[in-house]
Amino acid sequence: MDIDLIELLGDDLTQPETRLPASPVRVSPSDSTATPEHPQRLSGTHIHESELADLLGITANRIRTLARDGVIKRSGPARYELRSTIRDYCSHLREHAARAGRPSESNADLKAERLRLTRAQAEAQETKNRQLSGELIGADTVSREWQSILRDVRAAVLAVPSRFGAAMPHLSASDIAALDAEIRTVLEGLADGNA
Repeated sequence: MDIDLIELLGDDLTQPETRLPASPVRVSPSDSTATPEHPQRLSGTHIHESELADLLGITANRIRTLARDGVIKRSGPARYELRSTIRDYCSHLREHAARAGRPSESNADLKAERLRLTRAQAEAQETKNRQLSGELIGADTVSREWQSILRDVRAAVLAVPSRFGAAMPHLSASDIAALDAEIRTVLEGLADGNA
């Protein structure tokens, strides 16, 4: 028996790219009363899952998956009611196409996160390149250098009273001690963050 798919699915298949070729489909013995002059309505027509898969152009495994997911309903073991199954499957395809056509909120979030990750990776690579070229120095290296410089400055400043006393012999030992105490007070204030 040949099944008129346009009658089954409606006028949506009138576009050439969506028209399915008519192919013979075997129906269950209970539908054998149909004749070529009076084709039986497809309501109540049952079809095996392998024939349904061939009709829809998908695998029998996909038919079983659709049934397990509740998209289509079995009428018996590996059997499906043709009209309702095709309607359910087409409805599922329309819903899927509608969802695919509009970006979801999570899709926009995912794109934003990917963009953020890409930017972070680009910045990290740029930093690495600048380090390799000598434009950037690691913070620990800079810290060690500054500690060394500040130790040298501290030692030089603490040496000022003795050098000053040697250069100015008229100053008393108490004057040199007062100068030394003032310098140490200033250095301790700088070390404590009190400029």
